[in-house]
Amino acid sequence: MARPTVRRRRRAALAVATAASLLLAAACDSGTQSGEIKIGFITATTGPVAFAGQTFGNGTQLAIDQLNQEDYLGGGRKIKLVRKEGAENPARAVEQAKQLAGDQGVVGAICCILSPVAGAVKPITSAAKLPLDIYGATDLGLEDPPYVVRTTTLPQDANRSLARKVVAQAKPASVAYAVTQDNSGWVSQLKSFQEGFAGTGVRDLGTVNTLAAQTDFSGAAGQLMAKNPEAVVIAALQQSSISLIKALRSRGYRGLIVTAETIGSPGAFKAAGQTLADVPFPVYFFAGKASAQGQKFAQSYKAKYGTDPDDYAAQGYMAAYMMATAAKNAGKDVTRESVTKALSNIKSLDGTIYGSVRFENGQLHAPDSIVHITWTKDGRQTEWTPSGRSAS
Repeated sequence: MARPTVRRRRRAALAVATAASLLLAAACDSGTQSGEIKIGFITATTGPVAFAGQTFGNGTQLAIDQLNQEDYLGGGRKIKLVRKEGAENPARAVEQAKQLAGDQGVVGAICCILSPVAGAVKPITSAAKLPLDIYGATDLGLEDPPYVVRTTTLPQDANRSLARKVVAQAKPASVAYAVTQDNSGWVSQLKSFQEGFAGTGVRDLGTVNTLAAQTDFSGAAGQLMAKNPEAVVIAALQQSSISLIKALRSRGYRGLIVTAETIGSPGAFKAAGQTLADVPFPVYFFAGKASAQGQKFAQSYKAKYGTDPDDYAAQGYMAAYMMATAAKNAGKDVTRESVTKALSNIKSLDGTIYGSVRFENGQLHAPDSIVHITWTKDGRQTEWTPSGRSAS
């Protein structure tokens, strides 16, 4: 039988070995020692905005693939996207956010196309001190440093810009609006369009309200046409916008229809076809006028996915690039705390797909990259100029 002193020494040695194993496991979980940095990604490839969600996801994945290939983080470290399908459903996205928050190896997260989803997710990630980059939601004020930043290019600025161009070049005498009234992000976008038309002499004929769950837009189209506007502005969810445009055209409306970036994805044109031709919408990324880095992104995207990138793909790419830059700037010890600090220290970035951008209170701004575009009948995107349509 071993003497007590020997047994104590053996137990002590075992305790030291166990502690060392736990420390090694913890280091591996953090991703810093294993060479793998984990970024959570709450996707939306199903649900009400799956058209947009797919291209957001494509852009995000392309950025990660390219950054890993060029050893962006240095030292052979790789970024791993931890994907969780949220379907842009607030309850489901919250559950996915809780899973990411509970995984201490995840040092940052990317999420959210719809504003209500972003509003539901950010308290979860903030409570866990998990830095979150919102890549699509547009409601004003969602950014909340230090734990919540937003690389969504603000559509409000772009909408005002488009409204002013419509006034100057199409010269409508009157305008009517349609909005998804139970979505705060779209109400905010409606107001930005109205601000662009305000004080220009264009008569405001009023607003027709629709709902996010609405599927029949024949009534809304009838209400708009009864106002006899020379232009109709639609601030609504993607499928709602497509359905309302179809309803207006099928009823014979020949006036100008204006909408937001939501119809810019290839999936939107696939669903609506020529109905979207000559409908202007503003974007921050258009391959035809992109920066040098933007052109490179567009070429890589088309080579990988077989189609030109839209504004959503660009936003997904930028979100991943932003989070990767924070991880790179965090140094060797990449933790939630160091990534949060690195995100807060980013005030501007040069050489992005938007060119030079700046950040104010956690919000990205890229006003010089705004372009007003439209679909052609054969499914291409081109810069918009008035076609001479007149109201019926």
